[in-house]
Amino acid sequence: MHLAITYQRVDPSKGGAETYVADLCRRLVERGHRVDLYTASCAEGAVPPEVRIVPVPATGPTRWARMLRFGKNSEAALQRATFDCSVGFINTWHHDVIIPQGGIHPASLDHNSRRFPEGWRRSLYRLSKRANPKDWLYRSIERRQYDPRRGARVVAVSRFVQGHLERQYRVPADRIRVIPNAIDAARLRVDDPASARRAFRSRLGLPDDALVALFVAHNFRLKGLDPLLSALRLRRDRHPSARPVHLAVCGGGKLAPYRRKVEALGLGDAVHLIGFASDIREPFHGADAFVLPSYYDPCSLVVFEALACGLPVITTATNGAGEVITPGVEGFVVPRADDLTALADALDALCDDTHRRAMSRAAVELGRAQSFDVHLDRLIALFEEVAAERAASRRSPGTLTTARPQPRSTAAA
Repeated sequence: MHLAITYQRVDPSKGGAETYVADLCRRLVERGHRVDLYTASCAEGAVPPEVRIVPVPATGPTRWARMLRFGKNSEAALQRATFDCSVGFINTWHHDVIIPQGGIHPASLDHNSRRFPEGWRRSLYRLSKRANPKDWLYRSIERRQYDPRRGARVVAVSRFVQGHLERQYRVPADRIRVIPNAIDAARLRVDDPASARRAFRSRLGLPDDALVALFVAHNFRLKGLDPLLSALRLRRDRHPSARPVHLAVCGGGKLAPYRRKVEALGLGDAVHLIGFASDIREPFHGADAFVLPSYYDPCSLVVFEALACGLPVITTATNGAGEVITPGVEGFVVPRADDLTALADALDALCDDTHRRAMSRAAVELGRAQSFDVHLDRLIALFEEVAAERAASRRSPGTLTTARPQPRSTAAA
């Protein structure tokens, strides 16, 4: 097939979405497909040389002006182009297939607000966000993306996201395909896992038999570090003599407020605030479990990575990645981030070495099953369906398509 992929800036060093787009381009080329990448900038070496880069200007005095300009310019470029299927992600709207990896804006705003107690603080947060012009722009773009007249297919990375699409934008269920995110487990391998474990624990000053839970995120508040700390305190209050659970915190979030909170909770001996880790493999192989009680996560890749490294996972029902976990088998899924009792109970369950080791073995299998190859097979099947629909629409003038009817590419694989 001849595929057109649109993303404003492709630079894997900037984040998970950028890495995913680069990986998708590479894997599609490896499968023999022709790929055109419509982008304002692409880091050198980010995609294979076989990918044709189509420059799309994104000029403007502000980030938001550049984002809107890129959306409009990419629409114009795609209308002039020839391809079998077009694929977009965020902040653009002229596509046959949309993959909203970050979920949708109204759902993100709603779940973000739940970090605050119900009452005036939560209401004020919502009002301040709704009054922000950035919110208007995001909603305006999403209304274009999911306009039923476009007939675009939508890839939901979880049933959690599918529900938001159906409720917020009335996307018909038959236009949604649930295809979870995927990882490349090979990137997480280390030559000597035992040495990595010892090195990580040595950094923390912990013995090999200490029970270590790992938390990895950049947005500490959204990913639930506050309730996790409170659950550790609750657990200690309930069972003062229980086996301690050490928490290692990695990520690019601000540490100073959490240092103060850890001290205020009396958890200085149990919480290790590491900060940004340039190589996350050592923490993954040095921990015994992974905890991410997110307020909102469409489908967290770091959960799949933790599973693939053999870490039983504790997460929330508001993280789409939790949909693959069977409670008690590969980990635990608590109802909400602020359900401190459920969090504390799940942490207690980790203390059973025999059960935890069994969960670890199951976690490895589950994590490795979230492979990019399986993910890509399902995406390509959808792209082929769209290509067939586009071909049929050209034979039946008047049928609405997302992009302008065009002659079929001769480069189809």
